Amino acid sequence: DANQLREILKESLEKDISVENTVTKILVQRSNLQRQKIDETFRSLYEVGLCDDMMNVVNKGNYFETVKALLSKPIDYDVECLREAIMEGNESVICEMLCTRTHTELSEILSTYESVFESAVKEDLENFIGEHRHIYISILESPRDSDNAIDESLVTEHLNKLISAERTRWDLASNPDVIPIFTTTNFAHLRAVFKQFQKRDKGNMEMIESSIKKHLHDESLSMCLVMWVKSIKNVTRLFSELLYQSVTSLTADSARVIRIVVGRSEIDLNQIKSHYMMQYNKQLQLAVQQKCGNDHAYSTIITMIIKN
Repeated sequence: DANQLREILKESLEKDISVENTVTKILVQRSNLQRQKIDETFRSLYEVGLCDDMMNVVNKGNYFETVKALLSKPIDYDVECLREAIMEGNESVICEMLCTRTHTELSEILSTYESVFESAVKEDLENFIGEHRHIYISILESPRDSDNAIDESLVTEHLNKLISAERTRWDLASNPDVIPIFTTTNFAHLRAVFKQFQKRDKGNMEMIESSIKKHLHDESLSMCLVMWVKSIKNVTRLFSELLYQSVTSLTADSARVIRIVVGRSEIDLNQIKSHYMMQYNKQLQLAVQQKCGNDHAYSTIITMIIKN
């Protein structure tokens, strides 16, 4: 019952007793829709949202950011993450956000972003991002999964152009057709092209993302194209890889962990966990605990989301 849970949360906040434990237990065991209802009843009675009421009690660290994410509507959270990344020029996050959303999800992000910030994503990319903004805009406008048609003759044509680009070490200035191939055809077509690319040479089964990473020396561009290719091939596997990078780097990328774990918790987190186990022979929650265990409240809430 949302009203009963609201009272439990308010009492915990007022008495400053086991706040993190109470908030974690209540929020993690509910769906996003149920959490919205709890926050709505909290706000209607106390004229302040649960997050705002917590600010004087809980440190504004990773735990608080996780709670904020849990209490946000998924679309609002995506839009906030994308806006922050654009304003900060964080191309890795921009790439993640644009590459991993479906056609329907991205359409909703674009319309909500414009409604909230009174500016279009495309305009903000043009105004705040440097030389690679055209790549992000092209990805933004990609047909993605909106169609599954495959033209075999076009697959061969595109394959030959990509092979030609590889021979010039992915010099995109000399191969202007590469970006349009990646961004103007649907995912089913691109998967067919990538599959044939891997068979291009007897004895050379190198995947296209490996070739780009090896030969394209523009780090930002290479990162973006590799992420785009991997998202087209298998987006849950990509999320697994991003989480692995986040918890094995020298300093944990907690923002990315929160974004993926909370953002995918009601979409495909179970599949991501399975991919993580298959790829790295370790449970995702154990990897997070080992890296972030010193931040007990944060480690607890993230691992509980993963387990649930």
